Amino acid sequence: MKRDTLRVFVTFLIGFFACAGQVFGATDGIYRFRPGIHLSRDHQFDNEQLDILLQGFRFWTGLTEIASDRDGNIVLGDRTHLRGGSKTARELIIAAVDGSDSFTLQSVNNSRTIAFAQIESEDRYIDGQGARHWRWELRIDFSDFSQLIGADNARVAFDPAISAIHELAHAIRGYVDLISANDRLGECERYINTMRAELGLPQRIHYYPRYSVATQLDGLTFVQGELRFTEANLDKSKEVYVTFNVDKIFDRSNARSKAEVLNNIVSRGRSH
Repeated sequence: MKRDTLRVFVTFLIGFFACAGQVFGATDGIYRFRPGIHLSRDHQFDNEQLDILLQGFRFWTGLTEIASDRDGNIVLGDRTHLRGGSKTARELIIAAVDGSDSFTLQSVNNSRTIAFAQIESEDRYIDGQGARHWRWELRIDFSDFSQLIGADNARVAFDPAISAIHELAHAIRGYVDLISANDRLGECERYINTMRAELGLPQRIHYYPRYSVATQLDGLTFVQGELRFTEANLDKSKEVYVTFNVDKIFDRSNARSKAEVLNNIVSRGRSH
């Protein structure tokens, strides 16, 4: 190959891969599409947050060797090394890690528009065989969970890990939070309740928080959100709950509507 021709060819390759990085998700400095679950490079977890998330994944799935590797990938280790966990949660995490879509986990502490966690599809990648793969961003606001007050087992049943798993269920299973007068829970949270039941944890009763006006010690009032769970105890059931100051979780005036988030998921044609 002549020198001039070689120079043109190299220039073409550089331009091609630069464009590919823009089209196929240059976010987080990654110019190539990577399936599986990854940690964000732009919205990084601190050590405490990462420890909370990984310990939570181990608890919910029973996979004792879940970890992040040096490249920021979530890896499962030896899948035969199990300790407790939910079979349903384990199957979902395995599907995310082994699947063809890309999930980037982001830490978005003190976000005014995200309550606890949120997933959104940013773009799609079409491989050489013409198959579509989605690139999802899963955002977790750890500061929101520090605002929760209530029963210990209810807080365990609603921790950062299970909230992330809930968001993964939207993308992988195609489940939605479509609430009606006859269904206060929705198919996605009903699926998550299966995981809670497998671990003997309280199950969520309704999806949307119940709001009320509460009074602080200084006499000031605030809007309080409440999530209720039912705890089975032999032949009886007992309700437990967590509460939070709504305005410390998100800005109600600027928060994205549930309909907008739902439309993002449904428009991707996720059907399983």
